[in-house]
Amino acid sequence: MGFDSIVGTAMVLVGVSAGFTAAFSNPFTIGVAQGIAELPIFSGMTLRIIYWLLFMAVSIAFVMRYAHKVKKDPTKSIMYEEGQVTSTVTKVKKQEKLTKIQAITLGVLLLTLVVLAYGVLEYGWYIIEIAALFLIFGIIVGLINNMKINEIAENFVKGCKELVVGALVVGFAYGVLVLLQDSNTIDTILNGITKAISGMPSELAALGMYVMQGLMNFIVTSGSGQAALTMPIMTPLADLLDVNRQTAVLAFQMGDGISNIFAPTSGLLLAGIAMAGISYGKWFKWIWPLILIHYVLGAIFVTIAHMFVWV
Repeated sequence: MGFDSIVGTAMVLVGVSAGFTAAFSNPFTIGVAQGIAELPIFSGMTLRIIYWLLFMAVSIAFVMRYAHKVKKDPTKSIMYEEGQVTSTVTKVKKQEKLTKIQAITLGVLLLTLVVLAYGVLEYGWYIIEIAALFLIFGIIVGLINNMKINEIAENFVKGCKELVVGALVVGFAYGVLVLLQDSNTIDTILNGITKAISGMPSELAALGMYVMQGLMNFIVTSGSGQAALTMPIMTPLADLLDVNRQTAVLAFQMGDGISNIFAPTSGLLLAGIAMAGISYGKWFKWIWPLILIHYVLGAIFVTIAHMFVWV
């Protein structure tokens, strides 16, 4: 299509990160945090939907601007020296029609996503249940496409080959987290930051929480894990500093998500760029302006919520 590997990777990683950061119904972040803060699950959704639209619009515009620049002049690509950009656009010679089997496969995928959403919301499904669901989905799709059991297994292994490097990187990143937890380093950092926030005036306390959550996400990259670790402390602290608990949840939500597409401890990021063949240095060179924009947007969102909405 005339783009480079940055564009292809950004469409996935930036889309996932922006949607996760500004989500309005994420059970693993908002759901857990609001439950700990004793708020109705997914309450305050109207404001969060507005924030999601703004956050996604800015993120899409950033990716589209770069994509347009690369397509117009391939030498402007960050990956030009690596040869991961083409100056010619491949034209589709023949328009293929969607076959009946392909349509059924897409239907099964859609049904799987519906079952996934229902299971997460109603039964609290997490990694094990979700993995089992997609394994069942893969087997069903294989049978629909007239594959034998051995063929399904062989294709599954071929697919795993693309993920091995990313999986190893995620494992190493998680190893760092285990060391920080077992050495009580996380508790020491959290205690120090909490003391700093507790001395702030009410007007700045919400921003202090936002900054604290952003720093913690470099250490605890799991959204639900960070909520479980920080919200039991942030909730009573918010009450003491006259910060609405909804604002405290929003500060956690924004601080937790933004760094996921540039933090070297993020398994999502490291796996994605490893599969795309993009070095961390190249990715950071491209993404840092968007990160600054995201952090500024997050600060504005938290301030507006604290000063004018959830007063």
